Amino acid sequence: MGTNKRYDVYTPKLADEAEATQRKPHPVSLPDGLVRTTGRRRDEPRPVPVRALVPVRVLYDDVVEIDAEAIAWTPGGAVLIRYVPEGERFPEYVWLWSNAVRRIGHPNPP
Repeated sequence: MGTNKRYDVYTPKLADEAEATQRKPHPVSLPDGLVRTTGRRRDEPRPVPVRALVPVRVLYDDVVEIDAEAIAWTPGGAVLIRYVPEGERFPEYVWLWSNAVRRIGHPNPP
């Protein structure tokens, strides 16, 4: 059977969507095996506001500085952060080394 190219309205739209998805920056997290070697995960009772340097991959690797929340950490120096990328609705979760994360303030200073 042949195809009817005259009525193919979906292929160009799908190709454009696929290309747009590939051009979005995707965060690069530490590998799960490496995070496991840093020790037992400890969750924060309340998320801590932080500023973090997150490696992202578009068609190349880059680093962006973002505002995030630290939600867990390990004794070996790994921190789990949560943030919503610009223009997105859903949060991303990324494991980073602790030296890439900096507190930006406490809601209740001592």
